[in-house]
Amino acid sequence: MEPKRVALIGTGAIGVAVAEALLAGELPGLELLGVLTESPTDELLDVRFADASGLGGADIVVEAASHAAVQTLVEPLLAAGKVVVLVSTGALADRALRDELLAAARTGGGQIVVPSGAVGALDLVVAAAGAGLDEVVVEQRKPPASLLPAEEAAALTEPTVVFDGTVAEVVTRYPKTTNVAASVALAGLGFERTRARVVADPALRANQVQLSMRGSFGEAELTLANVPSANPKTSAIVAHSVIATLARLGAPLVIPG
Repeated sequence: MEPKRVALIGTGAIGVAVAEALLAGELPGLELLGVLTESPTDELLDVRFADASGLGGADIVVEAASHAAVQTLVEPLLAAGKVVVLVSTGALADRALRDELLAAARTGGGQIVVPSGAVGALDLVVAAAGAGLDEVVVEQRKPPASLLPAEEAAALTEPTVVFDGTVAEVVTRYPKTTNVAASVALAGLGFERTRARVVADPALRANQVQLSMRGSFGEAELTLANVPSANPKTSAIVAHSVIATLARLGAPLVIPG
């Protein structure tokens, strides 16, 4: 059987880690076709696409770039029947865009796949939503430098809530740091009914996510302390989550992420 071809959009900390795993042969049945990026690392120069048309040769496309990339690149891929592993899930808070992408997937045979990213347990959120889910709160606690201007971050001496509201609001306020909240919203109660809290904590050296849920299914709480990647706004575990998602797409035994 021919290996499935994987293309990457974006070569930040996540994209580079995924590319390295593919190039090292760590994902049997998958091969790196190429990357679409404005700033490839040296080892990816030879597989850089000249433009977005290169994505058309892929079976699976990993978006690990930005909300803007989702807005401009993903719809034609879904319409062409591609599987798109979407990291910038906050873009789907835009209902018009979400409806457009889902319509393209339905008519074209494509599929959007959301990795667990920095939170995990999305399968539990989906199950709880089916069983009866009344409240979901996602609290993200991060070092101030990843949330605030340098001067404000340096002046902070104690944990400070910088946002408390809906996920629909937080993904527009902090688009580069709240995809985890968006993924939870997609799995459960949606962007308007899922509550988000963002805390800048000068004592932290790791990014923390606290997920709490309650409903007729019962109650659940999950806390993760994630080591940052080379990009302090992104947890290192996110790249491994994407790699695990790619491995599941072609595996004979699938354990939900």
